[in-house]
Amino acid sequence: MLLALLLVSGAAPLAAPQLYRWVDDQGNIHYSDVMPPTEVEKGHTQLSPEGLRVRTVAPAKTPEQIQRERELERLRAQQQRMLDQQRADDRVLLNTFQSVDDLIMTREGNLSDIDTMVQFKKANIRRQQDWLAQLRADAADLERKGERVSDQLKERIASTERSIEEALTSIVAREQQKQEIRAKFDRDLKRLRQLKNLPASAVPKEAVATRRPVLDNLVECADPVVCEQLWQRALNYVRRHATLPIESLGKDVAMTAAPKERDDIALTVSRIWSKGGGSASIFLDVQCTSYSPGQEDACRTDARSQVLKGFRAALESAEDTSAETASMPLGNLGAQRLNGG
Repeated sequence: MLLALLLVSGAAPLAAPQLYRWVDDQGNIHYSDVMPPTEVEKGHTQLSPEGLRVRTVAPAKTPEQIQRERELERLRAQQQRMLDQQRADDRVLLNTFQSVDDLIMTREGNLSDIDTMVQFKKANIRRQQDWLAQLRADAADLERKGERVSDQLKERIASTERSIEEALTSIVAREQQKQEIRAKFDRDLKRLRQLKNLPASAVPKEAVATRRPVLDNLVECADPVVCEQLWQRALNYVRRHATLPIESLGKDVAMTAAPKERDDIALTVSRIWSKGGGSASIFLDVQCTSYSPGQEDACRTDARSQVLKGFRAALESAEDTSAETASMPLGNLGAQRLNGG
């Protein structure tokens, strides 16, 4: 009868009560048909009248959790980009080099191209060095005669010195570029071997023969005080090992006289500062009697190679040789100009 009356009147049956289950901050479990507003964000479970789980609402995330999730998402995205880049690099590597020999030939070609540019730079330095010696001789003649050295002549000397320093800076950059090329091709060689499933024995010995972690004739320093100490050691090293006197001594470059005989050990040492001036590279190089293409081997005699090889160890040794003050003959004007006078 009641059901018939409800149907006639159009009234809907009452909804089944909604039950909630939640745990408060003290760990106590609560059941209620009303969810307290203060507990909603802590998470809860909706239950049917029979006590069956209908829906679970997770607790609201804290700002720290949101930040962690964003960081994880960023890391996953970065990892995926790295994987995509590695796949792209692998495709390029396989398409570029059909074999290990192809890779080695390309590497040696790149290194040879840089060596050729370095030889041209050195030949230019040699010409500028001869020109600088002539300019200094002209200035010294004027001084001996008691005549004034013109500003134009002084500027020519200064300009030539700057050109030499710039060329030396370029040579250091090229030598560092060679190291980077070696490192890159070593990585490519290892990866190509993995992609082609080549055993270690399949890689020719010459493939890694040129790998050098550092240059023996290049020393880097990251502190101005240390750089000055190393620079003084570098100058003393040149004085001890060169067979010719230093004829150009500046704040950041020193050059002995140019070699005349095959056994002459003529050296150039330069200190190239970084843009910020806080760090520097000290680079030692030998001068050759000729910089014609194909004459590189004749320039690098065993004696000269030993001098270059011992440079880094001498500068980085605990022995402080900065107290040595051996003097070398210089033209009066040249000495003053090159030392900042």
